[in-house]
Amino acid sequence: MINLNKHIQLETITAKKHSRLVSLIKRIYPPVYKHLWKNEDCNFYINTFYSVENLKLELSDTNAEYYFINYNSKTSGIVRIKYNETFSKEPNTPALYINRIYLGKEAQGKGVAKQVFNWIEKSAVKHNTKLLWLKVMNTQNQALNFYKKQDFRICGTTALTFDLLHEDLRGMYLMSKEL
Repeated sequence: MINLNKHIQLETITAKKHSRLVSLIKRIYPPVYKHLWKNEDCNFYINTFYSVENLKLELSDTNAEYYFINYNSKTSGIVRIKYNETFSKEPNTPALYINRIYLGKEAQGKGVAKQVFNWIEKSAVKHNTKLLWLKVMNTQNQALNFYKKQDFRICGTTALTFDLLHEDLRGMYLMSKEL
């Protein structure tokens, strides 16, 4: 357990905690993202990226760390980071990829994400990383505004290719921050 402060802890996700991870994602992902999916059915995403097989694959990556975010003793989100993950816009710069971060409503607007990002930055510096980067849906204004407040800048675009996503809602921004 990593204590960020008396209210926020990062707890390592393991394969034994798979059912807890799936329950959390089923609670926090659909309210924010179901509009992106045809028929508002995001089961493809949940069943693919949170399957036990995919979790084991992600946990086998020695350059990655995957945590539950606990806020006031309640599991309220997840964060997954990947060290040494090259950013296409700056391929010669040591980079850390913020692969996934989700927070439930109970932890939003309370400084939780800011504390997690502060921890990510400190961890990146310890690993001699010079750049943080992430992808964000271009329609997620709350997330975009948060990342901009953390000094991330938009530096490119990409798109998801899942057929089950509405075609006009597949766009993503690439964002980065120099350390």
